[in-house]
Amino acid sequence: MRMVIPLAVLALALTGCSPKKIPGTDLDDTSDTRAVIEVLQKYRLAVEAKNTEAVVQLADESFRDDGGSSAPDDDLDYGSLRGKLQQRMAKVSELKLDVTVRRIEFDDDTKVARVTYSYQLSFKMPEYSSRTQSENDIKQMLLKRVGDQEWKITSGI
Repeated sequence: MRMVIPLAVLALALTGCSPKKIPGTDLDDTSDTRAVIEVLQKYRLAVEAKNTEAVVQLADESFRDDGGSSAPDDDLDYGSLRGKLQQRMAKVSELKLDVTVRRIEFDDDTKVARVTYSYQLSFKMPEYSSRTQSENDIKQMLLKRVGDQEWKITSGI
């Protein structure tokens, strides 16, 4: 009995020190975490709506993305983002995007957040097939803090 009470007190103290988590996730519940998740939610909604302008508004002027390949034809930068997204989105219909944030790593020195997320995308490309296509993968998105609490995408869309 002598050991049970000190162990119980220690257990309570340790659980009180652990950071609060966003419900349903393993992510620390901080204002930065919530702000980054909000950017990903806005991104998801913009993609589903095929709202190119909304995606561009989420991107920082330093935005660069190699499209996950070494081929330069799928590269994006802030200047080409609007036009290339409009071309790509014009080819698809019935877009549905699910995004699950797995991890967010913050670098306070550089004001960068690295988000690891999984996604499932379903869409139709009527020009090529009447069947619904799907894609899923794990990706990373980089965001940088602009001002006090605003986060902008710098790569990973």
